[in-house]
Amino acid sequence: MVYLPGIDGSGELLLGTAARIEERFRLLRLRYRLSANAEHRTYSHLAASTIETVSLRGVERALYVAESFGGAVGLRAAIDHPSAVAGLALVNTFPHFRARARLACSRLGTRLVPAWMMSLGRRMLAPGLLFGGPAERAAIAEFLASGGGSERRPRGGWAPGEGYAARLRMIQALDMRSELPRVRQPVALFASERDRIVDSVRQAREMERLLPAAELEILEGRGHVVLPLADIDWPARLLSLAERVERTEAGLTGA
Repeated sequence: MVYLPGIDGSGELLLGTAARIEERFRLLRLRYRLSANAEHRTYSHLAASTIETVSLRGVERALYVAESFGGAVGLRAAIDHPSAVAGLALVNTFPHFRARARLACSRLGTRLVPAWMMSLGRRMLAPGLLFGGPAERAAIAEFLASGGGSERRPRGGWAPGEGYAARLRMIQALDMRSELPRVRQPVALFASERDRIVDSVRQAREMERLLPAAELEILEGRGHVVLPLADIDWPARLLSLAERVERTEAGLTGA
């Protein structure tokens, strides 16, 4: 099981769910480290780097669980490297970000707002924006204790925030809707009813129509960040996807 993170890029925000998943799967959490070459700051390049990184760990075929920004990385990998992607679990993600004005404001903010102010604002506002409500208090506390999703400076890499800004530009150029029918692998879609970051339900329903082998679950009363929530049985949902993959592949081979 390979985890593709959201725009924070840290690979760390599964929080306690990582240990729960590791009871059932071998889990690899990836961190985004975009190339210093601006031409490589694309979903295609990031997907190729993902597949290479997983292959270097001795894994030639895996299930992927991806949230938000990471969903398009997973979809791109499934299209460009189909033999390496067995199935996808996509959580509150999008093939095209519809809220263009909000995206433009976010990009402007990364250029104009001082880093210290951006960090303070994210820490103050992120729990309310990312989580669905007070029922997620334990996950919010763990989220804040982990650093609140702040991006860490890579060794020898960019200054804090530059990777985040680069990923915002990638979202600006993203539109995979016409390519979704090429994703032949089983896909499990999860969309939160109260997502304030992404129009997740609408996006997921559109993907469900376009993806040949997709199943959708609406998470009622939930916000954008749901993978860390202990009261949602993510290992069981991921096992269900794995079973779908096994049935599909058995059917294809005639076993």
